[in-house]
Amino acid sequence: MQEEIIKKLSISFAEAKTRNPAFSLRAFARKMKLQPSAVSEILNGKRVITRKMGKKILDSLCVSPVEVDNILSKKDKNNQQITLSLDYFKVISQWYYFAILSLAEIDDFKADARWISKRLNISLENAKQALEILLKLELLTLHEGKVVVNSLQYTTPTDIANVSLKNHTIQTLELAKDSVINDPVEIRDFSTVTMAINLSKIPHAKKMIKNFRKKIAKLLETGKKEEVYKLSIQLFPLTRNANYKEKK
Repeated sequence: MQEEIIKKLSISFAEAKTRNPAFSLRAFARKMKLQPSAVSEILNGKRVITRKMGKKILDSLCVSPVEVDNILSKKDKNNQQITLSLDYFKVISQWYYFAILSLAEIDDFKADARWISKRLNISLENAKQALEILLKLELLTLHEGKVVVNSLQYTTPTDIANVSLKNHTIQTLELAKDSVINDPVEIRDFSTVTMAINLSKIPHAKKMIKNFRKKIAKLLETGKKEEVYKLSIQLFPLTRNANYKEKK
């Protein structure tokens, strides 16, 4: 769905620019009855297109009702990865929102706040609120009478100092701490190494870590899905450089 809509939107904008080189993204967004920033993020694959928004866009592009239904029913190939905008991420930045999305992939998932609260060890109130918001944002959808997660994968912006992102990372570290204390070693793995390093190689190391995360996810997500896990990798300095200024 996402790929098809972006393609149609891109073609429509390109055709409008061909007819009128002065035609702006702002004017195009006005035609779509959307904010210019939203259209820009959609075209760049940085905003989730819900079914409601997708229908609105396709109707604005005068796509036939039959084709609209066909596009909205399609699943994106290769689990297309979407980078959430910071404003969007802020709404679902608590750790259990993403945990619920993963929990929805388990065979015995129940879209019931009480069941979710017990499985994730969170309050009933938090489970209810998270479930409502995920359904409202259409990150969870109703399909054939069953609540399911959509086919997209979500990531957050990287290398950006942001309060919501920092808080999410801190929550992850707290969860890891609880796991060290409470979970048996047979079902978890924690390992560390202390190094004297060459700072110029940090960017390359971060790329390697990203690729490793993808490989581990591909391995563990194959076959029957039974539990929700979180893979967290940290690489941080122990020494303090006098010339280094912390980014707030």
